Amino acid sequence: MNSSVIVSPPRLGYPALSVEDLRRNAPSIYAEHPRPGVSSRYTFVSTAQVVDLLQSEGWAPVRASQQRVRLEDRQGFQMHEIRFARCADLAASEHNVGETRPEMILQNAHDGTRAYRIDAGLYRLVCRNGLTVADAAFAHVAIRHLDVSPERFAAAAQAVAESTPRVLETVARWQAVELTPTAREEFARRAAALRWDANQPVTRLLTADKLLAPRRYGDRATDLWTTFNVVQEHLLRGGDRYAGYIPAEPDALFPTHYVTNTTRPMGSLPKGQRVNKALWNLAEDFSRN
Repeated sequence: MNSSVIVSPPRLGYPALSVEDLRRNAPSIYAEHPRPGVSSRYTFVSTAQVVDLLQSEGWAPVRASQQRVRLEDRQGFQMHEIRFARCADLAASEHNVGETRPEMILQNAHDGTRAYRIDAGLYRLVCRNGLTVADAAFAHVAIRHLDVSPERFAAAAQAVAESTPRVLETVARWQAVELTPTAREEFARRAAALRWDANQPVTRLLTADKLLAPRRYGDRATDLWTTFNVVQEHLLRGGDRYAGYIPAEPDALFPTHYVTNTTRPMGSLPKGQRVNKALWNLAEDFSRN
């Protein structure tokens, strides 16, 4: 599987996506049958039906993406992700915590590789970044295709809605935690390890100060919430140059060699969600110590 994805662009004004937007950015949402060859026990429910159900529960789709695949027979059935915002939040002129709104994240595939998965999330308007909160403390629901029913999805949507106040309370608590320069460097160092392996050149050469560099004036604060968001944006969007000498392989002609490169955006949907959740847990650790 190629790790890159097609992602719908954020929209200004009325941000809810239309059916045409969803079809253009994640056609697999509208599969009319499962991928040929899946188990006979597999119960097919098109994600399009779930979108309609969640809209009836007061959630509107605001972003959509799908995994790129190389195998032709998986095309149109691959993993996809839709982020939903509450209609009431889209209509509001103000948000509960600064410029952050709660979201619900739906993932599914029609090739038999995963269950429906619903997570709580946040969307930071100032940088148009989507966050996924950790499973341990907030809403996470997995619905197997064998157990699909409208009631299950309605209950999942309710669970996410009920977790929103606690998510926003966590954000407010992190905003009140000021980090020392040493603590911020440690946060950035540990955050980098969530995305890159220790033996990769980027891990050795990408300095903490680059991950802590704000990309907008409003992110110059040093509280935990701002630090979390600045580092998250660097990890997910990439674009950071790094260079330096690293040890060569034992049988190489020269003992060291020079490396220069730029970090890439994180394209894999599953990995992006894993990093987001792990980063959330890391921030929670820092808030308690």
